[in-house]
Amino acid sequence: MLIISAKSGQLGNRLLLFANFIAFARENNFTVLNPAFEEYAEFFQSTARDLFCCYPPLFFSFPAPQRWRQYYYKFNRYLVESGRFQVINIQRNRPFNWSNLDLVEKLQPRKLIFFQGWLFRDGWFIAEVDKLYKHREAIRAYFRPLKKYQENIFKLISRLRQEADIIIGVHIRHGDYRHHQNGKYFFETEQYVKVMQSAQTLFPNQKVAFLICSNAAQTQQHFQHLSCTFGNNHIIEDLYSLAECDYIIGPPSSYTMWASFYGERPLYMLRKVEQTLDIKNFVHFYQWKGVFHYHEDWSKTYWEWTH
Repeated sequence: MLIISAKSGQLGNRLLLFANFIAFARENNFTVLNPAFEEYAEFFQSTARDLFCCYPPLFFSFPAPQRWRQYYYKFNRYLVESGRFQVINIQRNRPFNWSNLDLVEKLQPRKLIFFQGWLFRDGWFIAEVDKLYKHREAIRAYFRPLKKYQENIFKLISRLRQEADIIIGVHIRHGDYRHHQNGKYFFETEQYVKVMQSAQTLFPNQKVAFLICSNAAQTQQHFQHLSCTFGNNHIIEDLYSLAECDYIIGPPSSYTMWASFYGERPLYMLRKVEQTLDIKNFVHFYQWKGVFHYHEDWSKTYWEWTH
């Protein structure tokens, strides 16, 4: 049994992490428990009534108030720190590959193995993309949002579909990105607008509408020369609304990576705003390739995409 015992990043990272465990579990007939998913479990059909966040899903439901999930996670941390169980710490100094761990050979029936120190962002899991793609339907089914969120997403996207031929989702990542990696991927709203204008020219004979989702307040005035609609300003509804767009634009972020994966929509990962946009810059999740550049200063470690 594999137990994800440490929290890595926010929603996008947690989803990609959990998804990679699910793909591995399906390949090798293992069970996964994820107490580290506790803040986000309430949003999804498979985990909202499952205290253990288990895959494969349990045959019975187990109502789980948030405080129970918090206790469950704390108990999990107690077990990890007790020294009584095997704990695998996965370092971030090289791209991850399950085969690097020889894990299948190490696992024994009914044995608990705790994992921590695993961060899935950029291309850390690039060697495992084929497995994610292979098991994409099962993963999507597991991470289907609650119906109330799906209904709000449907209303938003349906309204946009009536007005446009092409919908381009734009993730304006402000807030934490002002300081993340020394602001390397923080772009001003005006810079996003220029990229959007460039994207619009890729579809000269079609009406293009933009769906803007952001973790910071944006004003309509910045986008007055574009056909734009703002997302619902909800972490799940915005994420899954992006997954319903025809194309996605955003800086390097596991948030848009998940939207690209879940919706099978091509993503333009915005790294240089001065670059002339080409339709070839939009890449599907399963097409991603890259070169890993390690640096002793973690803030200077990065992936160079070579799709």
